[in-house]
Amino acid sequence: LFNSMSFLTSNMQVAARSNNLPLDFMVNRCRFYNIRDVSEVVGVPLQGVNIHGLFMEGAGWEDGKGEDEGYITESKMKELHPQMPICNIFAVHIDDMDWNCMYHCPVFSTSLRGATFIFQANVRMDPDEKENRWILAGAAMLTQDD
Repeated sequence: LFNSMSFLTSNMQVAARSNNLPLDFMVNRCRFYNIRDVSEVVGVPLQGVNIHGLFMEGAGWEDGKGEDEGYITESKMKELHPQMPICNIFAVHIDDMDWNCMYHCPVFSTSLRGATFIFQANVRMDPDEKENRWILAGAAMLTQDD
């Protein structure tokens, strides 16, 4: 994808127009499926878009059971950039966004980070954990595996 930030803004714009809401009060919400293979996706999502090709850095990912969403976890040995499951990104009004048990995970286009920032994803974490744990670990998602 050439311009990821514009793509995600257009996703919010479509949702804002269809719900007669101002674009300034929209935010993207991420929901991770428990599948990684694109061929397993059947049809288009009810809302938003499905994306694939994200990689986690500084942490790992534990798939959920059944329909439950997975969550961020400690990274496994020798697994620097584990592939993330397919993600459904849809736009919601900022008042409807729930950040309980979520890590504000930065998404970068490269591992150089800095100026390659794209957006802030919500990544589910264990309810007993504090977000500072993942901030100090430098957990982030990348769109390219070096």
